[in-house]
Amino acid sequence: MNRGRKFLLASVLALQNSNFIYPSCQKCFSRIILVSKRSRCPKCGFTGKAENVSYRYKLSLKIADSNNLFVITVFGSCLDAFFGLTANGLHRILETNTDKVQIPITPSNALTAREKLKH
Repeated sequence: MNRGRKFLLASVLALQNSNFIYPSCQKCFSRIILVSKRSRCPKCGFTGKAENVSYRYKLSLKIADSNNLFVITVFGSCLDAFFGLTANGLHRILETNTDKVQIPITPSNALTAREKLKH
């Protein structure tokens, strides 16, 4: 996998998936399976307590530049600045304030929703 940065001037046309945080394996960062009070990674076999699960961002977007359409997926902590907090922090807010959240949380309004929850 190429870990170099690529810059693309493009417009976001759509979100491909509304679930943009997921429980991740501490070893391989794959999506883990949460069952009761345990977690298990189907890829590497790592197991642990569900209460110790870490969350990561996975944002899939349909974008367009002047000539082409692309589907890109952005993972991990590089999205912390976009959302204004870590995926663990966002998950904690969503879990503890589900009864207070009146608007659907999407990347375009996640920062606004977080600010409303503070007040």
